[in-house]
Amino acid sequence: MLLLAALAAGCRQEGGAPETQSATASGDTGEVIATYKGLTLKSDRVSQEFERLPAPSRSYLNSPERKRQFIDNMVMNDLLYDEGRKAGYDKDPEIDRQVSDLRKRLVVQRVMRQYQTPPTISDEQARAHYDQNSNLYSTTQIHASHILVKDEDTARSILTEVKANPEKFADVAREKSTDSVSARKGGDLGTFGAGRMVPEFERAAFALKPGEISDVVKTQYGYHIVLVTERKEGELKPFDQVKEQIKASLRNKGLQDQVQGHFDQLKKDADVQVNEDALARLKPPGPTPGQAPPPGPSGH
Repeated sequence: MLLLAALAAGCRQEGGAPETQSATASGDTGEVIATYKGLTLKSDRVSQEFERLPAPSRSYLNSPERKRQFIDNMVMNDLLYDEGRKAGYDKDPEIDRQVSDLRKRLVVQRVMRQYQTPPTISDEQARAHYDQNSNLYSTTQIHASHILVKDEDTARSILTEVKANPEKFADVAREKSTDSVSARKGGDLGTFGAGRMVPEFERAAFALKPGEISDVVKTQYGYHIVLVTERKEGELKPFDQVKEQIKASLRNKGLQDQVQGHFDQLKKDADVQVNEDALARLKPPGPTPGQAPPPGPSGH
């Protein structure tokens, strides 16, 4: 509630001194709430700011004292903006850059809203998925390890290595896996049931028997090679019990696919070309001390 910097723009002409707002300006109609330094704060502008708040914050303003504090904050924000404008901060290049960055993010967010309508999933589609992936809807538990890397070529090379020498899986995980948490334990993810990992990972892992190694599995985190060391079979959950869970999963997957499909088409239409040599020469800054490691297949 204290950070209302954007509000100040509504009280000033572009590049000019403070002025009393005209009655035709957006949010500048209604009853006068406060006057200060030649400016007028009217009820419609305050109501607009109320509407921009999340519901819990609106409830917070039911108290007269808190509502008065909100008005004081708006007034103080305008006065501070005026002070900063006189110091020339409104023309600061770094502020202009941040405003431009924010505008770009907001435009991208607005475009992305067009692709956020998930597909409708019928009972028949959910049932077909249930029948084809029944091992994901049981109480079966598996003990698994994985090796995670960022590119498919590296994953294929590692897969060949561990297929030839399965006993070296843990050593290879310690040396090459980018999931630093499990890598320290030889890739060990412990024992888990369905619903703990991302869907692509689970489909591959729960299809394995003890001692089997998966093909390369692509998820949002990279490319995995999965080894199952133990499996405890459970009972299949009834379809009606998991139907809504399946529908939600299929909706999410369909939404991801349609968004990714649009991204792929945009890049194709734009004929995107990446200079791999120049990219390889780019050196990003090192990790900040105490920075969290990249997430594992569960996203945690």
